[in-house]
Amino acid sequence: MDNIQKAVGKAFFQGYGLMFKYHKIETGEHEQRMLLTVSDLKYNSDDDILVGGCINTDGDYRQFFMENMMSVKPFQYVSID
Repeated sequence: MDNIQKAVGKAFFQGYGLMFKYHKIETGEHEQRMLLTVSDLKYNSDDDILVGGCINTDGDYRQFFMENMMSVKPFQYVSID
């Protein structure tokens, strides 16, 4: 198991968020992205692993290909609302 898989697993099973760089295949760019929660880990029909969760406190959901994630860092989000 590599470090990305360990970080994603820790976030999924312990309720952490993830900060990561994401490689966009279409443009070749790397973007800094964040998931406040990781709620889904699943395979698509091509056997790619998708990491899904909320990207903000409004509950907007996104999925990212794990193979395009780099510099993955789990963090614990604390709401002070």
